[in-house]
Amino acid sequence: MRKIFFIVLILAGIGVWLIAWANVPESRLVDFNYEVLIEGIPEKTKELKIWFPYLSETPYQEIQEVTIEPQEGAQISYDKIYHNKILNYMIASPQNSSLKFNIRYRVKRSEYSNKHAPSGSLSKKEDLRKYLQADRLVTISSKVKGMAKEITQRKTTTLDKARAIYDYIFQNVSYDKTIPGWGNGDTERVCSLKAGNCTDFHSLFISLARASGIPAKFVMGVPLSNGKKEGEISGYHCWAEFYDEKSGWVPVDISEAWKNKSRYAYYFGAIGADRLEISVGRDIVLEPNANAEPLNYFFYPYVEVDGRKFLQIKTSFRFKDVNMRKEVSKL
Repeated sequence: MRKIFFIVLILAGIGVWLIAWANVPESRLVDFNYEVLIEGIPEKTKELKIWFPYLSETPYQEIQEVTIEPQEGAQISYDKIYHNKILNYMIASPQNSSLKFNIRYRVKRSEYSNKHAPSGSLSKKEDLRKYLQADRLVTISSKVKGMAKEITQRKTTTLDKARAIYDYIFQNVSYDKTIPGWGNGDTERVCSLKAGNCTDFHSLFISLARASGIPAKFVMGVPLSNGKKEGEISGYHCWAEFYDEKSGWVPVDISEAWKNKSRYAYYFGAIGADRLEISVGRDIVLEPNANAEPLNYFFYPYVEVDGRKFLQIKTSFRFKDVNMRKEVSKL
């Protein structure tokens, strides 16, 4: 009898361990390189200014190491609305016609979902009003308000309303980068054409959410291939988050759900460790002040030569997985 009792205890312990293990979010440790080459800088340039987005530090994204080249002249600032971290340079009379910059990060990225929301995530008070207002292209027009009212009719909770908006976009918008104008995150365009990329999908989601009284934010980042352990990254990937009074910020990724329909349910309320977050928000005002309109979104560097926007820029993004077991064994 005693033997059976101990076996039951052992099995119960294993069961508790399995439940705990199942609730541990997946994570990924990567080295990420953000490289920029500025070419053709005019010979008599008096002042060169560059602003780079700096990877976000969040409960789901831990920046373990950063190497900035060149280090000389590098300054850190923050935009005043969303508090995105910005790396900037102000170079007087540059001596070379081309300059290279390289920001290397070691980042631990974890799955982000309600299931794994960190304790105390709702304790930090945040001004949500900015996430209820329209942006230049993320509109809350009468057309958007009418759509939002129809989509969310008979829905009473924030989660139910957000899910209705998620379902509507998934069912009515196609991932399509063949029609000119995609990628600007223009809500009115998406309403008319019902097509676009991740920027367009999530701009429509944010507009409809805000029109329904739900705070929603735009998040910009980079995708990490699930099939490879290293390689080049072709460009950005973005998603959205909405605020629920009980759950806090809830992530959604409708464009990824559209491309991988088997994960349709997963991407409402969760995103995996297959991305890095770079910035939040639209209409970003760069600090120190740039001689430009607010940026539609902040992913690529912004450069000015003597106060004018400069476009001769080449970017390269690379990642490489780091073996976390080896890293732990070093400790």
